[in-house]
Amino acid sequence: MNIHPTNEAWGLRILVVDDDRRVLRGFTDVLECLGNDELHLAHTLAEARRLLDKVMIDIAFIAPRLAQELQDGEGFTLLQEIRGRYQTIPIVVGRASQPEDVREALALGAADSVLDTEVEQRVPLLLEKLRRELEAEKSLLELRSRGTADPSLGLIGTSVAMQHLRALILRVATANLQEPVPVLIQGPTGAGKELVAQALHRLGPHPAEPLFDVNCGALAEHLIDSQLFGHVRGAFTDAYQDREGYFALVRRGTLFLDEVAELSPSLQVKLLRVLETRRFRPVGPTAREQYFQGRIVAATHVDLQERVRRGLFREDLYHRLDVLTLRVPPLSQRREDIPALLQHFAARYRKPLHFTPRALELLCRRSWPGNVRQLRNAIDRLAILADSEHIDVEAIERYLSWDSGESEEKEPSRLLRDMARKLLELPVGDKIDAITEALVLEALEQAHGNNTEAGKKLGRHRKAVERFLKKRMAPRGKKPKA
Repeated sequence: MNIHPTNEAWGLRILVVDDDRRVLRGFTDVLECLGNDELHLAHTLAEARRLLDKVMIDIAFIAPRLAQELQDGEGFTLLQEIRGRYQTIPIVVGRASQPEDVREALALGAADSVLDTEVEQRVPLLLEKLRRELEAEKSLLELRSRGTADPSLGLIGTSVAMQHLRALILRVATANLQEPVPVLIQGPTGAGKELVAQALHRLGPHPAEPLFDVNCGALAEHLIDSQLFGHVRGAFTDAYQDREGYFALVRRGTLFLDEVAELSPSLQVKLLRVLETRRFRPVGPTAREQYFQGRIVAATHVDLQERVRRGLFREDLYHRLDVLTLRVPPLSQRREDIPALLQHFAARYRKPLHFTPRALELLCRRSWPGNVRQLRNAIDRLAILADSEHIDVEAIERYLSWDSGESEEKEPSRLLRDMARKLLELPVGDKIDAITEALVLEALEQAHGNNTEAGKKLGRHRKAVERFLKKRMAPRGKKPKA
């Protein structure tokens, strides 16, 4: 999150997502009068997503229904995306004739609302209120991060994705809450989920307290209860004295449960009880209940919702963990950070590595399915095996050849082009309708008939799925009523 000067009103980066020219003109006139804010306009969801990925937007005003979109209600989907991925504050721009849209948007997480008929009167007051809140928050973040030696929080890169992630970490870590709320970190293997957990702990209210990193997939099944909850003397063979587990030892610090999806069903029940009551009981018949003081940070590289659907993870535990979610992007979504990462890893050695321009270009073009961890391991290999600290293309090709079983990760655009070529060969008349129907029906099958979940898989609102089903069931030649 960028820290702005506090001795004068600093400019906000504002995004307005609407295709009503009257509304857009109202926002433009208001912000021209204020004079110190940066305005970005988007008429479609695609434009809005491109802007969010390129610019650190502070506040987004979103119309829930865009006439130019094929499906109504797509603004709701965008609102949910913003709440899950960006540090941006979402505000719904409602229509006076559709008050139910405002209610739904507020339920989905919009911070406030403004009607399209009151833009000129209400927006200046709303911006002033949000400006004061952001100033107070950023002052707190400055104070809290002042003792942090590394302002990047160990997360290297200046891409918008990483700026959003660092801003969300700061906001979550410094939230003024009576009790610490659990945090769920999602992201692919090797992307840096443990660094996010460490940053949350360092910036949290008790950085001097312990941070315990527990790999749930590596704990021995017959010892895990004792390791997590502790035990009393005589609880089992060889239990000669009382022993505290991680839940007690962490005190007011952070318990990081890595690969939380690997917990057994019995331990999922016990973890759920700790989250609900903040109490736990060590192993043993004479053990007394204890109070858990710390914060639980869980991480996983798998889709927990899919695990829930398959009955492998408790739904109630998932919802308890999914209060605050931080998503760590794969390296493929922030390729512009690769040069900075290379420089960071190469500088760790007694004789830092230096790359020729062509070598640097080759490394940036490479696919890194193992993410940042694979990139770091590659630099370690070069530092050990290369004849010189000056790395050229020949050294890279000699020492960084991919394993035969490792496939290069294709860009989404290439995958879509390859898929489009195959789809155009299908022996059907209206290919677009056929493809749409197949996608929606497959999403519904995976979501077990749940329209909301199917909409999420398709990147659409549930109402789009409902309209498709209604249209599909309508008699041929008749249009379904609106």
